[in-house]
Amino acid sequence: MKTRILTMNVGNPSLERAKLQCEWLDQQSFDILVLTETKNSQGCQYIYDHFFNNGFDLNTIDTGVNFYVSYPLSKTGDLGVMIISKHEICSERNIFESNNRLFSRFSQVSVESGMDSLNIIGLYVPSRDKSIEKINRKKEFINWVSDELSRQTAKKTIIAGDFNILDRKHIPHYSTFYTWEYDFYDHIINNGYCDVFCKSNPGKQDHSWVGRTGDGYRYDYIFASSDLAKNIGQCYYIHETRHRKLTDHSALYAELDI
Repeated sequence: MKTRILTMNVGNPSLERAKLQCEWLDQQSFDILVLTETKNSQGCQYIYDHFFNNGFDLNTIDTGVNFYVSYPLSKTGDLGVMIISKHEICSERNIFESNNRLFSRFSQVSVESGMDSLNIIGLYVPSRDKSIEKINRKKEFINWVSDELSRQTAKKTIIAGDFNILDRKHIPHYSTFYTWEYDFYDHIINNGYCDVFCKSNPGKQDHSWVGRTGDGYRYDYIFASSDLAKNIGQCYYIHETRHRKLTDHSALYAELDI
């Protein structure tokens, strides 16, 4: 059974942009959708309602197909993640308390996929600048998630989202990233996961976000637990979302035979 996974940073869209994003998403093939940079806002509520209350499918509208949605809402006005699934969400958990400023940035769900269950972890890692507050916020989130991955068994699990980090072999190399940011990528790999894009495209460099100076960064990832590595099919960035200004990130699509 082919499971199609799509992740995209929606950039806390306005209502009008959210409508355009949903129109585009309706045309895409996916079973699991991980959206990042969501917020308790009118635009993101529209996306939630669009999928949860309406039965939109790939080729037809109002099919009665129900989507299941995990959408942890921040009580502190922070940004976060939304997981949308065509498979039933059987359980949902968070490593943060609901009043924690990082609560909305993490969601873990278990979905029924084929004859078995599949764990999906959606992450929106905080961005940062040079301020101590934002450095500490990002470091705190990374430490919490790293500890959680160390405790969990990496089995039948997908981790997806906007990580705001790079791998050490990224081209070009940027000296602005701290060692602990590169370490987070390594920690994921060392805890039993593989980078789906790299597995599907050996030696290829691509970017999901491009700055004002034209420099590219691969911020958006899909990781699969090593037991799923043999099931990885095609994986690629969809730059149309960025070129059409639906959002400032390219979406990332992957297929796994699970």
